[in-house]
Amino acid sequence: MIPELPATMSAEILLKENAELRMRVACLEERCRELEEKVGKNSQNSSKPPSSDGYQKPCKNSNSPDHSDDLSADKGTDPSDEKPNPKSLRQSSGNKAGGKKGHQGTCLKQVDIPDYIEYLPVKECNKCQASLLDSEPVKYIERQVFEPGRPGEFEVTAHRAEVKICTCGCRNQAEFPEGVTAAAQYGSATQAMAVYLNQYHFLPFKRVSEYFNTLYKMM
Repeated sequence: MIPELPATMSAEILLKENAELRMRVACLEERCRELEEKVGKNSQNSSKPPSSDGYQKPCKNSNSPDHSDDLSADKGTDPSDEKPNPKSLRQSSGNKAGGKKGHQGTCLKQVDIPDYIEYLPVKECNKCQASLLDSEPVKYIERQVFEPGRPGEFEVTAHRAEVKICTCGCRNQAEFPEGVTAAAQYGSATQAMAVYLNQYHFLPFKRVSEYFNTLYKMM
């Protein structure tokens, strides 16, 4: 049988345990506050550089939690649900995309005599599946692809898609190869070479353009 302790001794033990628990709680609260401050620091509310923000940019109102709490309380939303700013902090200039009025634009143009011609036939109607092999095309739609050839020139491949009209009245056009989307464009080999020079050899875009212009008289 455990002997009963005097009331004065039990009170002293409880007071000592209470003091130890209070001290431990105070230490844990201080540690928690330090961790929260460390996690909440970013380039906008501390001396940390913007590169330390990583892929997630801080919110504009992240350094004013009291104001954000008021706004969220008015709207009835949780501050934790606020979406961060986009990765790019650039602001729109308000100008329309593309060349400005009066700007003389240039683009890659088709050549009159391509090096290679690939005909893309229409075999059947897309609507009634009738055979169109014996039907004459009403016209051709041409798209040209430019690829590096011999030094000093590009090799141009013309893809000519047939357009046929079925007896049911459906207009049928042959499909172009994957990646051939413009009337005149550079091919995958040209694009790969430009990326190789820019990314692997660290050539600026202007020098890459000069390389193609010097070697192939184009681009």
